[in-house]
Amino acid sequence: MSGLNLAKVKKSFGAVDVIHGVDLEIDDGEFTVFVGPSGCGKSTLLRLVAGLEDTTGGTIAIGGRDVTHVEPAERGIAMVFQSYALYPHMSVAENMGFGLKMNGHPKAEIERRVSKAASILHLDALLERKPKQLSGGQRQRVAIGRAIVREPQVFLFDEPLSNLDAELRVQMRLEIAKLHKELGATMIYVTHDQVEAMTLADKIVVLRAGKIEQVGSPIGLYEDPDNMFVAGFIGS
Repeated sequence: MSGLNLAKVKKSFGAVDVIHGVDLEIDDGEFTVFVGPSGCGKSTLLRLVAGLEDTTGGTIAIGGRDVTHVEPAERGIAMVFQSYALYPHMSVAENMGFGLKMNGHPKAEIERRVSKAASILHLDALLERKPKQLSGGQRQRVAIGRAIVREPQVFLFDEPLSNLDAELRVQMRLEIAKLHKELGATMIYVTHDQVEAMTLADKIVVLRAGKIEQVGSPIGLYEDPDNMFVAGFIGS
């Protein structure tokens, strides 16, 4: 079980409330997309799930375990950022396995996991290359591979395709959808791009000003929006 439950989750920065008591249930194996305009709180909410920000109130549970005050490394999550954050002096294989190495995993286990992730992401022929020898799309695949080798309960994606050109974004969207199908893992994906949300999601969470406006399937939101904001945002 690797579903996710947010109960009355709040976040304030000083006197400013940015997340206002969010309640959300994400099922095991579901691909959920947080979408909304800039400043709506979607990335902050993802960072709360990851443990990169502390909650001001409420609880977060992953796989039925309360992780509200648990360190990020102990939450069973892996995160993929907009910036690839690869070490330039390391090969693809070393980049993908570095986190496991730091956590003291045996060399054979690291090699097994890296090989498996490389096969899924079609990086087998690139394992000895350095990041500067890769295209933007290949670098993003390495960043995703680094998440896969952790074998997390939940994958978190924070606008991972923002740095890619339009053609590559389409290609990577297809690859991420295929990856979800192959791994069957719970995934949460943040984007401001309605097309990404509509094409990737099992469930879409529309946010505005730190509150959830509506939760539903892509077709459900498109055909039956709860209000004018959702209609305008998804319809555009």
